[in-house]
Amino acid sequence: MRRRNDPFEKPWVIITAVVGIIAVIVIALIFFMGVGSSAPAGSSGQTTQTTSPSPSAQQTVVVGGVPLVIITQAPVTVPEEGVYVMVSYIGGFDGTYGMEGNMMTMQNSGNRAFIVENATGTVSATFHKEDDSTKHEIVVDIYKDGKSLKEARNSSSYGEASVTATV
Repeated sequence: MRRRNDPFEKPWVIITAVVGIIAVIVIALIFFMGVGSSAPAGSSGQTTQTTSPSPSAQQTVVVGGVPLVIITQAPVTVPEEGVYVMVSYIGGFDGTYGMEGNMMTMQNSGNRAFIVENATGTVSATFHKEDDSTKHEIVVDIYKDGKSLKEARNSSSYGEASVTATV
């Protein structure tokens, strides 16, 4: 009877197969862990750049050669004196605020504080979202001397927040 020539009976074939499998695993780990990124030498592959200090700051983060822009809202502080209407919404909003007979119309976005000049009596504010987002809420707040008097919130699509307070 003739014996078959099996290549796996030779030790060098088994060693070569094991080394090949290990090499594939190592290459896959390097690829998926990002060690071979396209960042310049001496760089970690992640850079952060902040542009001008505006009401909404913008950061550009580069990870593995793909830029990602993150827009953040800068905090707005309400002064310790006076009457203010504070509106916070990451998207666009518009509405009115003030006292009866002296209502102001405003369109903006982000976190904004609007002063109500010579405020006495009843101050009201009504603002609505200009988009159909339901992930973020619009918040309207009336402040007197740095303290919140009344607040209204709405997260519905094109939602409206209305608040009235006596100052």
